[in-house]
Amino acid sequence: MLKKAYSNLPFNIRFVLLHVFFWLLFLFIPVGNFIIEHNEFPIEFLIRTVLCMSIFYFNYFWLVPKLLLQNKMAWYILSALAITLIFTYLISFLEPTPQFIRRTIAVNAHFAGHPPEGMQRPPEYRHFFRYFPSFVMIILHISFSTMFKMYVEWNSTFKRQKEAETEKKISELNFLKAQLNPHFFFNSLNTIFSLAIKKSDQTSVAVLNLSDLMRYMLYETDKAKVQLQEEILYIENYIELQKLRLTENNRIKLEVIGSPTGIFIPPLLFICFIENAFKHGVNPATTNEILVKFTISHNEINMLVVNDINMQLKKDESSGLGIENTVKRINLYFPDKNILKTYAENDKFYVDLTLKLNEA
Repeated sequence: MLKKAYSNLPFNIRFVLLHVFFWLLFLFIPVGNFIIEHNEFPIEFLIRTVLCMSIFYFNYFWLVPKLLLQNKMAWYILSALAITLIFTYLISFLEPTPQFIRRTIAVNAHFAGHPPEGMQRPPEYRHFFRYFPSFVMIILHISFSTMFKMYVEWNSTFKRQKEAETEKKISELNFLKAQLNPHFFFNSLNTIFSLAIKKSDQTSVAVLNLSDLMRYMLYETDKAKVQLQEEILYIENYIELQKLRLTENNRIKLEVIGSPTGIFIPPLLFICFIENAFKHGVNPATTNEILVKFTISHNEINMLVVNDINMQLKKDESSGLGIENTVKRINLYFPDKNILKTYAENDKFYVDLTLKLNEA
């Protein structure tokens, strides 16, 4: 519930809440311990923290975007170093140095086995001890700020790149489908036209059949995925439409092995191969056979289309358009999860397509 509510917030609010939570978590333990041990509020510590936070966000919002991300590495390093030295010097004035240093030196000397000489150390040691912790603290804040900003920028760039790739993929798929549908539609009209020329009584049946096919293409193929059983029913209707222009010399067989129930696929992945078999493998004047066979399992679909090679048919130069587009769609939907084999053997042409499905 909380995660969903947080995700629904605008990005700017989520950004502020995340940073407020981080700093509260960062300050809670040291401030709490100081109050318990000294029974007073750590004003100097909070001032130092505010200065470090200022450095953090100055680096986050200005130095990194304006210099580091603009390939001005030398200027960024010089600027970060200058800020580090300046704020190290300023923060050092907030340190309770005299008593604190003498007490610390005495304790260190005691544990080292060397008694302190007048509770003093050389001036170089005192200066080093005074400035070094602040120097390291500022360096850490700048480093963490830089890493955090770089991660945010990388993540943002990665998301934009993925969105661009997704949009490109959707646009390409829509373009390919737009090419595919008219290709099928005009081939079907050719079938009806041939029946009309013959003044066949089956013309009205063919028009009704095409209407059902086009209804499927208009209302179902806009979906990202359709049920496999609906796609196979669409193929059955297409075959019945094609049979109207064939003779007894042409034998068509559709075979489905396995259950298509519960399996979803992108629409119109198979029809072009079947359409191609009818277009180039059937001659009403000769004996021809077409076999369309689906073998279905829970994680794989295999489609086998076999048709006779009819050398008498004139090759259509545009006939490869639908196949080419279909292959592109298959590669987009099933990258590295499809196997397509096309070959000729014993005067027959074979299309063997296997799609690997994602297991649940």
